[in-house]
Amino acid sequence: MKTKATFICILVFILLASSINVDAANLSASSLAANEPWSLEYVDRDEGAGVGTHVSIAHHPKTGAAYISYYDAKNGDLWMAHEVTPGTGNCPNNNWECTLVDSTGDVGQFSSIDVIYKTPPLILPYTRVGIAYYDETNRSLKYATIDLSVTSFSPSWEISTVDKATSSTESLGTYTSMKFNKDDKAVIGYHASSTTTPSYGAVKVAEYVVSGGTGCNGGNTSWTCQIIDRFDNYPDHGSHVSIDFSYEGTLYVAFYNAESKSLDYAWYYGGTAGNCSNDNQKWYCVTVDQGTGRGKYISLHAKDSPTDTIKIAYYDQSAGYIRYAEYFGSGGNCSNTFFNCYRVDKVGTPIVNYGLSMDVDLQGYPIIAYMDASEDLGPARLKIARPAPAYGEWIGDCGDPPPGHSSQYWTCKTIDYGGEYADEAAYVDVSISPAGLATVAYSEFNTYADDTYLKVAKQLFANYLPIINK
Repeated sequence: MKTKATFICILVFILLASSINVDAANLSASSLAANEPWSLEYVDRDEGAGVGTHVSIAHHPKTGAAYISYYDAKNGDLWMAHEVTPGTGNCPNNNWECTLVDSTGDVGQFSSIDVIYKTPPLILPYTRVGIAYYDETNRSLKYATIDLSVTSFSPSWEISTVDKATSSTESLGTYTSMKFNKDDKAVIGYHASSTTTPSYGAVKVAEYVVSGGTGCNGGNTSWTCQIIDRFDNYPDHGSHVSIDFSYEGTLYVAFYNAESKSLDYAWYYGGTAGNCSNDNQKWYCVTVDQGTGRGKYISLHAKDSPTDTIKIAYYDQSAGYIRYAEYFGSGGNCSNTFFNCYRVDKVGTPIVNYGLSMDVDLQGYPIIAYMDASEDLGPARLKIARPAPAYGEWIGDCGDPPPGHSSQYWTCKTIDYGGEYADEAAYVDVSISPAGLATVAYSEFNTYADDTYLKVAKQLFANYLPIINK
């Protein structure tokens, strides 16, 4: 029996070892992702640092490592943290590497990050990171990028001003949302406004074109900037921007319509038949859901395939609910009957910034990470909402039944309960790894210390020990 026992011990070792690197796991395991356990950890937690607001997260498309951009409110700096080999990082949590990106003035609010992996011919593959963010000092939109490869021992960030304010009353670059397009060029959606009479609010888009661009207010011809939609006398118009590319490469831009108090989205139409309020008529605008306070803190998902649908999670500030809109085709119940809209969870109406983000998993199910501040005397919590079928269940436990259904569709779970002095997720962003597991980057505000920390909640593949029969 000694041989059998030795074999079983070796088998146990192999099974344990195979579970160490979760992102190296076979993608077939992603079908179980909804039920995988969550772990919570601090990333950056230096006392008095005030880090972790204005977070954005993306996963490396090959390695699965998470990359997070975030704001240091104490020093007015932009930082990035990314996962490294455990124990080798320089963050307070040494499983992460923390890098100062930009410290010129007060920079780093409204950050948005994306990561791509490039395999060009004749040279070694490399990773490109791009971060769009707001320059509070100059009221302008900035962009930082870096290429990381095995031969880059000390790469540096390339930093540029994309759209520069021309007056003290103008603001360009809040509510940024950045993605690389199919040609691996950075595209940034953002809010522009001015308080000078007549005031205005607009949603704009900037595209990196290397050279020969039309330039923005700062004359940076590496970029082409254009207005998608603009209204005078409504400085908040075009805020809460979220962009995404469809599988065909079409750019969709969701934003808050301050004039009609609604959730709107636009897509690049081309030609001169667009209906948005701009000069070139190349964009087509649609109101999805109209109602007082609806359409803020938006998170947009465009179609990943011909069978996929446009999905939008957003906040109803007047009622204190998360709402969800999904393209239906016709006969929907929303302001635009091509969409169905309904409530997901009651979350309260916090005075501070509200945290809400959505991604879509490998099975096409949305996952919404959000702040729950519904308890008047309790701490704010980090929660997630997913459709009940993602858990293999027919009936959910929160929100409205979708139109045409008799039972609740969403399942809402608390991931981080907060504590006596800890409020969670005033800033939050969620991303799905290549292995199908979610990571949520979010802020924790310690009311006793009056300090902010950067945290992550990660799904991990469960480790299962085999049953050993004697």
